[in-house]
Amino acid sequence: MKPHYANHTVSIQFAHAYLQRARALGLDTEALLADAAIEPGLLSTPAARLTPYQLARLLHRIMVQADDEFMGLTQEQARFGLFTLLAEHLIQCGNLRQALQEAARFYRLTTGSVFLELEESANLTRLRLRLAAPELDPDGTLLELLMLIWHRFPCWLIAEVIPLHGVHRTGPAPAHQPEYRLLFPCHTHFRQPQDCLLLPTYILERPIQQSREQLRTYLAKVPLVWFRKLQFAEQFTEQVRHLLQHSDALQPVTVETIAAQLHTTSRTLRRKLTAEGTQFQSLKDQVRRERALHWLSQNVPVKEVAARAGYTETASFIRAFRHWTGVSPGQYRRQLRSGEGRQS
Repeated sequence: MKPHYANHTVSIQFAHAYLQRARALGLDTEALLADAAIEPGLLSTPAARLTPYQLARLLHRIMVQADDEFMGLTQEQARFGLFTLLAEHLIQCGNLRQALQEAARFYRLTTGSVFLELEESANLTRLRLRLAAPELDPDGTLLELLMLIWHRFPCWLIAEVIPLHGVHRTGPAPAHQPEYRLLFPCHTHFRQPQDCLLLPTYILERPIQQSREQLRTYLAKVPLVWFRKLQFAEQFTEQVRHLLQHSDALQPVTVETIAAQLHTTSRTLRRKLTAEGTQFQSLKDQVRRERALHWLSQNVPVKEVAARAGYTETASFIRAFRHWTGVSPGQYRRQLRSGEGRQS
């Protein structure tokens, strides 16, 4: 399976959703933020982004302290360790179809709150997720997490990125809708009749590739492995982003150089990107922003961060960063590291 992106970051909106659950569960949110190395001041910056480790640490501590992997969003408590028990059972399955069928059976036997259903046809399979009491998860926080898990974990089981024909959500598009293109290798459609992942049926025949020993390593990294972005390359957008992500120097990279690597013309590449709803410059800026946020969190000097993000002039980088986030690199770093702007 293709590796994860090393410099991937995630929207602060996910942290807001999990912290909302922590408050409802009566947990100490200030301690949770400190444990996850998340500066509280970042919560007031809508454009702020976190490393997958920070978000994973936050979610892990909430689940552990609440002793509930469903974060109080279901009728029945899912004691911490439920996923581990399920994973240890699925690793013994012969292929992906059997694993998903056993997962559905496991949920039926252990909880009456979450249901996983497999609906197969000749070419397309619906992996449906539903809650017995959806009113307890009005913002879709739990369902969103479950859909991410039930794409990422099966990918790991068969050691292959599973292509998706679509992701369907019953609710309206959330504020962090742009993040969905980072989560799934397909388009997401909202206000649909079901919450489901649309898989090619042939993928169900793939054998389970992982061992019990490999599972122990995987479980030690949960939930971090759920938030790291897989390298999807089914569309021109993702192919371009992949090439940009792996460019040592971003500043000289142009649409012409990327088109040459893809064995097409710059005109064709621009047309393909437009059809997919994006542009080359916006993709380049996204990669620059990802690099900048990552290296700022690693205490790299601002001048060097600018260079690594593909800027020859630090002043130009600072202007761009302020446009992306609303604050300067220095302000962002102070919010991240020194505790200035701490919220109660």
